[in-house]
Amino acid sequence: MTTTIAALPDHNRLNDPLWQRLFHSYSHVITPLRYAGWVTDIETCGGEFVVRADLRDGTEVIIASEDSLPADPHEVTGWTAIRQDAEDASRHTVLYDSTPNGPQRHHGTSLIPLMARIDGIDVPGRAPRLIVSATHTAPYGANHNQTAGIETPATAVARFAEWSWRLTDHEGYRRVWQRPEYEGYPLALFESAGHITTVRVTRSND
Repeated sequence: MTTTIAALPDHNRLNDPLWQRLFHSYSHVITPLRYAGWVTDIETCGGEFVVRADLRDGTEVIIASEDSLPADPHEVTGWTAIRQDAEDASRHTVLYDSTPNGPQRHHGTSLIPLMARIDGIDVPGRAPRLIVSATHTAPYGANHNQTAGIETPATAVARFAEWSWRLTDHEGYRRVWQRPEYEGYPLALFESAGHITTVRVTRSND
């Protein structure tokens, strides 16, 4: 089976309760970057938290909010993304800033534009093109399909997370099953009063 998601970080903090809690809390940020093929970690140095993705070319992307990330992701007011030299943090480029005073503030806490900007970085290796789609089946058998355009991995997986969140938090669905990460691209099944919705990420043939 072809691996579609980057491995977990390799360090001795994997069993640390704080790291585990933050890694889970920010999985909606970390998972899209891992599906882009980048080993992604949550840094907990000095009581400040950031997401760090290794781009495998000597640079890394650091994702934070107005300062470091809050312990509770619901307190995030927007995202900043900086690309920096892994050996010299003083060499950096601001990629994105949707915090209240940032140039992309109109996007707020939405992940899709953040991931689209990161997906646009020129790094070695051609990322696969993915499609997010959903199938809604009513109790009386009628189907309705929804499909997004062809996107790069981090953007597509962020869109999968946003569609899933909309179903559970706004439309009264409950998630009844989701494919484990190591088995392939995201796939989840949702149910509400006999209505079934399947949301999936598949590889484009283009």
